[in-house]
Parts: sequence; C-alpha cells; structure tokens
Amino acid sequence: MNQKYLWKNIILHIDMNSFFASIEQRDNHLLAGKPIAITNGIYGSCVITCSYEARAFGIRTGMKYKEAKNRCPHLIKQSSNPKKYADISIRIMNIVKTISPDVEVFSVDEAFIDLTYCSKIYNSPMDAALLLKDRILSSVNLPCSIGISSTKSLAKFAAKMHKPDGITIIDPHNSEKILSNFPVTELCGVSKGIQKFLNYHSVFKCGDMKNIPISILGNRYGNIGRKIWLMAQGKDIDTVNTSVNDPKSFGHGKVTIPNLKDKYIIKKIFRKMSEKVATRMRHNGYESNLFIIGYKTFKG
Repeated sequence: MNQKYLWKNIILHIDMNSFFASIEQRDNHLLAGKPIAITNGIYGSCVITCSYEARAFGIRTGMKYKEAKNRCPHLIKQSSNPKKYADISIRIMNIVKTISPDVEVFSVDEAFIDLTYCSKIYNSPMDAALLLKDRILSSVNLPCSIGISSTKSLAKFAAKMHKPDGITIIDPHNSEKILSNFPVTELCGVSKGIQKFLNYHSVFKCGDMKNIPISILGNRYGNIGRKIWLMAQGKDIDTVNTSVNDPKSFGHGKVTIPNLKDKYIIKKIFRKMSEKVATRMRHNGYESNLFIIGYKTFKG
C-alpha cells in the first residue's frame, strides 16, 4: 500500500541508535558488541550515553557511573569525543537533506523529514526510508531507526518502537488505537512532574488521556500540556520547521570529576566554560546583559 496517496502529510523521523557509543564501537573493533558507557572525560562520573549491550543491564543516560558499574561489572568506560560526534552529525544531516529539502534538525542525532511535497519522487515512504538508511550506512557505517507517519509526534514515536536499526510505520487512521496501551511516559515531553500530575488524574496509559479535558493539562502546563493531550490520541498540529531561529541564550555545561572540592580547579573550570560561551557569542555577534553561573552537587 502506498501511503503517499492516503495521508495528508508524510513525515519521517530519523534517530541514530546509541549515537556516541555506536561511533566508538565502529572506530574500535575491541569495543564491538561490548557494554560501554560514554562519560565526560576518562574521570567522568555520569553516563552521557551507553551502548545497547549496556542498556540490557538497566544502564541509562544520566546514571552515575559508579551505579552503572555495579549493575554491569564488565562495563567499559569510554571518554567522549564531542568534535568527532559533531563532525559525523553534520555529515548525517547533509545526507538527510538529499532525501528532502524540508528537514528539521531536532538534535545532534535526530531529524524530522517532510516528504509531503516530494512524495512523487519515491514509490513509497518506505522506499525513501530504506534509501536513507542505505546512504547513511554507506557513508558513516552507523545504524539508525526511522519512524514514518503523518505527524512529527507519531513519526518520533514510531522510530522508538523498533530499535535498533528498525523502520516502523504508524498509519494515522489507527494511531489512537496503537498508542492507547502505551504508558504516557513514552510520549516526548512527559517529565516525571507531568507523569505525577497525569497519574493523579488517573492517566497512566495514552488511552486514558481522552477521559480528561484538554483544559486540565492546558491550565497547568500551557501549550506543552495541550500538545501532550493531543499526542496521546495520535493528534499533533506541529509542522516540520525548516528555519533555524536565532539563539536567545548561550550556555555551556560540564560534569566534573567525582568529589571535586579544590576551589582553584573549580574556578579554572568556570573560567574555561566562560571562555567557550564568550567565543560562541562573539562568533554570532551577540552581547550579554545577563551572566549566570549555576552548579549542582550530588551526594555519593
């Protein structure tokens, strides 16, 4: 069945699978098939991301490395390489734009592709997805998952359904039924706070959302709340945004080594981070009227 004749819009969502970890496994054959955790430097205390082999042990992004190591004693720590990741990301996004000019880069390893206005080039959306996967594999030798549907939220949801290296189509006509049994936490944008609020209103699965008025979420969370209410029922009015808005702020973050208490080193880190932010501001021709430094500590 050719979806281009049945849907108002055709949206693809591409999600590189365990992007940073997959790059390290690609570049070092000794890491292939092994549980690895990417950290901010060799002494990094927080897991930035991890391979699928590590995820099988319950390791997740944001987890303390010490806890991750306890869950998986043979976990391999790998220092991140931001420049390499950024360079590969640029190559991938350039490949994505060969499929359609209407592309919204969502993050360093995700993008939405609107096929609506160039659907006649391809026999079907599936053919476009297969072509994209083939081009990425041939160019950078990395796996990705692709979701296909008529809205951004459905396409993104579809991309998560068969990881890694899958292609999933959600027919918008059946989307509400497909989503109904999934937990609301599977929706993009549902934080722990929003989850708690929804659970208080007896909303645990996407199918439960239709039992409460949209105003309940709208009054509490504004447009984000209304968007989540719509997404749970397979509805989404967001379109692919191909324009890049000028940044309203610049920031830089860093996870330090565990138990750092040396004031000199802390000030040195703040200075280095400030220099990086200032460099980006000068490059973009910006001036600052507000400068904020924040830090967060964790108990061991």
